[in-house]
Amino acid sequence: MKIFFTALSTLFFFHFSQVFSQDFNDKPVAKVGNTIISSSEFLERYELTPVFRKEIKSMTESIKLEFLYSLIAEKLWALEANDLHFDTTNVIKFITDRLTKMFVRDALYQREIKDNVRISDKELIKGYNRYNTELEVNYLVDAKKEVIDKLYSLLKAGVPFDSVLSLRPEKSEQINPQKIVFGQMDESIEDSLYSLKLGDYTYPIYTPDGWYIFRLKNKSVKVLSSSEEDIAPNVKKTLEARRELKIYREYYDNFFKDKQVTANAYLLRSLTDKISRIFSEKKTTINLNDSDKVNLDVKDVIIIEKEFGPDSLQIPLFVFKNGSESLKYFIEALSFDGFSSKKTDLKSIASVLDTKVRAEMEHELLSNEGFKKGFDKLPQVQREVEMWKTNYMAQALQSKFLDSLKISDNEVYDYYKKFYYDEYYPAQVNIVEVLTDNLDTVKKVFEDLKNGDDIRKLARLYTQRKWTKDKDGEFGYFPVFMYGDIGKIAATMNVGEIYGPLKVPEGYSVFKLIGKKEPETKLAQPFEKVKDELRKELEYQKGHKAIMDFTAKLAKKFGISVDGSVLKDVQVTNLNAFGFRYLGFGGRTTAVPIMMPNVDWIDMYLETVQEQIP
Repeated sequence: MKIFFTALSTLFFFHFSQVFSQDFNDKPVAKVGNTIISSSEFLERYELTPVFRKEIKSMTESIKLEFLYSLIAEKLWALEANDLHFDTTNVIKFITDRLTKMFVRDALYQREIKDNVRISDKELIKGYNRYNTELEVNYLVDAKKEVIDKLYSLLKAGVPFDSVLSLRPEKSEQINPQKIVFGQMDESIEDSLYSLKLGDYTYPIYTPDGWYIFRLKNKSVKVLSSSEEDIAPNVKKTLEARRELKIYREYYDNFFKDKQVTANAYLLRSLTDKISRIFSEKKTTINLNDSDKVNLDVKDVIIIEKEFGPDSLQIPLFVFKNGSESLKYFIEALSFDGFSSKKTDLKSIASVLDTKVRAEMEHELLSNEGFKKGFDKLPQVQREVEMWKTNYMAQALQSKFLDSLKISDNEVYDYYKKFYYDEYYPAQVNIVEVLTDNLDTVKKVFEDLKNGDDIRKLARLYTQRKWTKDKDGEFGYFPVFMYGDIGKIAATMNVGEIYGPLKVPEGYSVFKLIGKKEPETKLAQPFEKVKDELRKELEYQKGHKAIMDFTAKLAKKFGISVDGSVLKDVQVTNLNAFGFRYLGFGGRTTAVPIMMPNVDWIDMYLETVQEQIP
């Protein structure tokens, strides 16, 4: 009986500046060039970013410092990217525009919906009384209104409820009456049930699951195990969520009732054709199962935009009063927000695309409303946009920096001769991994692990790494220099430890170390057999060292300082949290930007500083 489980949580959202507020003054914990890292920013990023071994209390202060170094590194790369005018590139301008609209809509929701939620004392008392009362009901249900109307007519004619129920298929679900508690059902249905007298029944009520008639079987006062002080906040939260939903629906209906948007049907059909063709080719080439999703990636976007051509890309895909959105912007928005489908036929792609178009139209109109009200000037919005923009700027520069690094064949062979001689074999690890590009799946994996589920079972269900799926996510032993940060981090772990989520090119990786072998002596592998692996290792090592060296140079260029006393005063938890932020009017992102560990540069920087001291 699905109607008993309502989903108000989809409208919940929160502001981290409120969640993580502390009694200390928001002092600078570090200065990077002319940029300040405040106590609140550090706390927000630290608490909502997975950090290896954060749960070990004895290591808290050292982990805090290392995390701060990584945050400083992000700021340094962003400052350099700004000096190189990355903020004027089309990619960063698009991302900044997208972020601004997202947080402006969120601010609009806060002002127009959230801030208008008020619960009176009378409503609280009514809610508290309902919380203390437990109802037991029977019900008649059918998908067709004409059927439920006939059943209602029988009841009104005097036929006993139990007699009608005895002839219905839903009788098997009601060996015992269904218990109803406050907050479990839609408010309008709850109002009907709590107003019933024993033995009375409701008129036919429509729900997404069909038409219902409820009969009150029993009503009793619950024996409470919690005090009134503990219960009252829960009652208030339920009432506030319901009021928020009601205000949201009213605002939504009123806002969109006179809005007109015209979409270019020809461009939509053409875009549908192109995505369907590309997804079909990818599913065949990668040999995906029918249940596997195909995702729109950057390479797909480049192909689609090339096929449309520059002139078509500038044509508005949809037009509304005082605004429009080009085909190019919409295609890039699909890639930025994420677009995927299990099915690749035209009808299925058209259905998914239609949902995306509708959401995009609504978001554009709501964003424009937020801009008209000046919400883009709000300090909170500007702070959030700047935090995310900084992260993207740093990533963009690092990606370009790594792309410029080249590994020659001679370098690979010299590396081979240096490490691959008889009787030597590097350390190895074995892991079980769940790889996914879906944030909901990451959340589900963490919840299931917390509840005691085996990671092999979760890998079998969710991992997207094809070559490990048949092995329940197990890699088999591999050298610690393989697979980038996965191998590097696994090398520092103890058997049985779990790490994640780790941002990797394919998505998010959650893995458990199940085996570890120390370096051992073996005959050297032939060069031809290991050269590809060695090239990957060299690329990682050269890239890592180059990034560390350049980060140290940036620290010297811009200047950095850390206030250790302020950092020590920032009180943190030992919970390794991975949070999501649900935004007003739809949309979701990770709680804070995911940041790669970047701490080794500090020793290089300190060496250069000490060399300058006479």
